[in-house]
Parts: sequence; structure tokens; C-alpha cells
Amino acid sequence: MAAGVLTLVFAFLTGGGLWLALGARLHLSEDGQTNDLLNLVLYVGAALPVAFVVVFFVLELV
Repeated sequence: MAAGVLTLVFAFLTGGGLWLALGARLHLSEDGQTNDLLNLVLYVGAALPVAFVVVFFVLELV
């Protein structure tokens, strides 16, 4: 359970960092605010598999 929470938190932080660094590069919606939100969700979704691997690799080391 803790690994799942850590994975979600790490993915959200990584996706948020990517969104801050890259910005809203993809035009997914006409509305600017909705476009920013959709880009953030996409970045978090893209970071989720990487975060899963990193968290379980670190937990295996401990």
C-alpha cells in the first residue's frame, strides 16, 4: 500500500516538474486553463510507469 502511495506521489511530483519545465506544449483543448490541466494529467500519466519502476527498485535496495 505504501509503495502505491509513494508511486503516485513521485509521479505527481515528476509530472508537475515536467509541466513546469516544458509548459503546455500540447494543444489538447481550446480553453487555456483546461489545456494546462490536460497537459499536467498527461505528464503525470507519462511519469507513472517510470515512477513505478523507480519506487520498487529503491524499495528492493532497502
